[in-house]
Amino acid sequence: MVQRITPAAARRMMEAGEGFPVDVREPSEYAAGHIPGAKLLPLGLVRIKAAQVIPDKDTPWLIYCRSGQRSAMAAAQLAAMSYHNLYDLGGIMAWPYEVER
Repeated sequence: MVQRITPAAARRMMEAGEGFPVDVREPSEYAAGHIPGAKLLPLGLVRIKAAQVIPDKDTPWLIYCRSGQRSAMAAAQLAAMSYHNLYDLGGIMAWPYEVER
């Protein structure tokens, strides 16, 4: 099951070590700025690379993209692959906190 999560709730989870961000944008978008500590897993590679990039299916993963459309699609794909504890963070455009470049 995929749950929606706010940036504030996601940040609290990250700070507590209870949630880990996954960026499903393209590498160039990731390089331009991403949530600190985010793993890169482009939407087009979710089915191929998920086991390699995010191997633990029970870890709370915070899925995000630019505006929220790709994150919803990626989260649905991951759920179909038996990932649990998925959180759709939506888009980085709504992330009011720091980003890494």
